[in-house]
Amino acid sequence: HHLVGPFHPARELPLAAMDTVSWNVFRLLADFLHLAGMSFGLAAILSSRSVAGFSRKTQVLFQVVFVSRYLDIFTQHQGLYLLFFKITFNLITAFMLWLFHKLHHSYEASADSCNLLALVVPPAIIALFSGGMGVREEAWTFSELLEPLALIPQYIVCYRATKVRPAAVIYVLAVGGYRTLYVCNWIYKRYVWHGAYHDYTSWIGGALECIIFADFLVRISQRKEVIGAIGASPLGRIILQIDDSAGRFSEKVELRTFGRRIPFGLSGPGSQDDENKKKQWDVSDKLVDEEECQLLTLSGDGDNGTF
Repeated sequence: HHLVGPFHPARELPLAAMDTVSWNVFRLLADFLHLAGMSFGLAAILSSRSVAGFSRKTQVLFQVVFVSRYLDIFTQHQGLYLLFFKITFNLITAFMLWLFHKLHHSYEASADSCNLLALVVPPAIIALFSGGMGVREEAWTFSELLEPLALIPQYIVCYRATKVRPAAVIYVLAVGGYRTLYVCNWIYKRYVWHGAYHDYTSWIGGALECIIFADFLVRISQRKEVIGAIGASPLGRIILQIDDSAGRFSEKVELRTFGRRIPFGLSGPGSQDDENKKKQWDVSDKLVDEEECQLLTLSGDGDNGTF
């Protein structure tokens, strides 16, 4: 955080008073809620041996966020509290990604359709030209800009799913909700330190994340049951439309530039994927029609034999 201006907490307040403000109850609750949400998601996957309902792309984004943000563990002395959370967040996320590989048969790739490049590239460009003092500060700026977008693939999975997994919803409520407590933490520090404290990058990212999370929360609260198709709110439908458009735009650019799509679905589905889905639906509809015809034929034979 940047502490500048005529009132400098490090000069005007005793160290104990600074610690009380920095380590306030909002920040502590936020950290433990974040940890609880991640642990719950991991436990849900382990207990069910299934990653259904969870987004692998969200875990990829969180891994990028944690690695780029916590580079200071190699260059600066860390207290036990910070060291524990920084290492634990990285390890849990890495373990989640390994489980996606191990339990790939339960992974819903078609629902996890988010264009990762569209989320990663803009924050990277902004961070590169942010005027940071060295790689570590630019990496921190990049992580602060990327984190608000990290849950978007998970939101898309929930919006596209015909049956939403309750464990995935609880995971989103905890991992997304922790940020609202961090906003309270920022407001409290601003109230105490006034103009001496500002962190505009975090504030902008946190506000964006809270808006998207609040929209998801309102949509969930409108349902009597969590299980079932959540659908999408107006903001959610905008996100889905942008997701579809980004995938098709990336497809055109990649085919013209490389002659093929970027592998691993990093740039999302395109028109070819839509055609494949339509073919699968057509085949399914044809099989259903044939089965219905067979059932009607058998029923008719039975009727003829009766009379």
